[in-house]
Amino acid sequence: MEGIKGSGMNKRKNLLFIGTTSNAGKTFITGFAGKILKEKFGIKTCPFKGQNMSNYAIVCEYDKEISIAQASQAHLMNVEPKADMNPVLLKPLGEGRSQVVVRGVPKKITSARTYYQEIDDLKPEVDAAYEKLKQDYDMLVIEGAGSGFELNLKNRDLANQHMMEKEDVNIVLITNIEDGGVFASILGSYQLMSDDIKSRFKGVIINNFRGDVTLFDEGIEIIEKWGIPVLGVIPNINYGIDSEDSLAIMQSYGEKNQNIVQIGVIKYPRASNINDIEPLVHDPNVQVSFINQRTNLDMFDKVILPGSRAVIDDLRWLKKTGIYEDLKNTRAQVYGICGGYQMLHKQINDPLGTESGAGSSDSETGLGFISGNIEFKVEKVLKRQDYNLYEGINVHGFEMHTGVSDSHPVFFESPKVKGSMVHEIFHDDNFRNWWLSSGTEKNLQQWSFRNWKKGIQDNVAAQLAEIIDWERMLG
Repeated sequence: MEGIKGSGMNKRKNLLFIGTTSNAGKTFITGFAGKILKEKFGIKTCPFKGQNMSNYAIVCEYDKEISIAQASQAHLMNVEPKADMNPVLLKPLGEGRSQVVVRGVPKKITSARTYYQEIDDLKPEVDAAYEKLKQDYDMLVIEGAGSGFELNLKNRDLANQHMMEKEDVNIVLITNIEDGGVFASILGSYQLMSDDIKSRFKGVIINNFRGDVTLFDEGIEIIEKWGIPVLGVIPNINYGIDSEDSLAIMQSYGEKNQNIVQIGVIKYPRASNINDIEPLVHDPNVQVSFINQRTNLDMFDKVILPGSRAVIDDLRWLKKTGIYEDLKNTRAQVYGICGGYQMLHKQINDPLGTESGAGSSDSETGLGFISGNIEFKVEKVLKRQDYNLYEGINVHGFEMHTGVSDSHPVFFESPKVKGSMVHEIFHDDNFRNWWLSSGTEKNLQQWSFRNWKKGIQDNVAAQLAEIIDWERMLG
């Protein structure tokens, strides 16, 4: 990964990608724009999003938190993720509360109303991160949030209006044609722009067109008659980068090995960092099924309890659904990750209400596979490092949790049950293959997640480099 400063010879205005709606494709297009502008035009790019709301986060340099979306964009641009690329991260806790992470550091838990009342305190943090990154790169490739023109949020918006008002930012609009209403949403967004923003508006990208894109040629003519440049029409594409929005869109795109390992992933309501499972979803040796109701777990070779943003609440959901008893009795091997690992313990205690943010004590009996207890602490554990796990296997990953085990602080192993606090270990080919082979006696096809992902992303970048009019965008 690069970490060098911008040359100063190729400085450009920064580029903001805003959407007509949520799910327009901003995360993907912003990331690939940065990759293409760097590789095709020699512009040193890095991602930026003033404020993101997501329970999908990783630990980056200096043991700070960043949204997984901006981390994935940074990897596409071949730069190390930095907390300043996502200066404000909201991690929803439920019941209208969120944890506020500022420049990588968890600050407090607050309600939506209080957050908006204090938004002016966060604007200087966003601006400071923005100015710092500008010193190191030729161009910041910026992602907006949701719809770019929610007028009732104009003065409380850190990702759209706040960025659009900066004189050194050009704007590109993205719309998802599959959502319908593409003409109205484009024209409406354009008409809501101030004259100043219109002067820095470069055009619209129409995303997710299914079928022959030439069938939209007449649509392009209509839009351009309004004075709105159409920079490209992107077909439906597997972008091959981490999604932060939904388990539902995580699906395999490759052919599977016949001698397959069947894995069930428990999809409790508050599951988080499900991206830990992504390498398994795409691995040709694996068939992943997501479980959100009582199912015969013995049909699987292995069952995974993923991370959770509300461990006690999700543990109670397991009991309510009956999956709790099924996990205790199944013949399948069980693996817990972070919050799922904590559920494997005998008892989970939250004496100060740290996890929920409600401030009242809480406790729940765990699955009991691990004899120790979990206690939630005020201080969050944030670290990224190399780990030596199980049979001397070295993996690189990160920890991000407030629950602490009094018996097995990092990992646990028994013939039936394994688990750890460590995220991203399935991204490691050696660990993943060892775990898949353990106890299954399956012949695994050689496959590298890293190489597969790079191939997908390079192919997408090549397509977008041809589809989008980059010269017009930069002009």
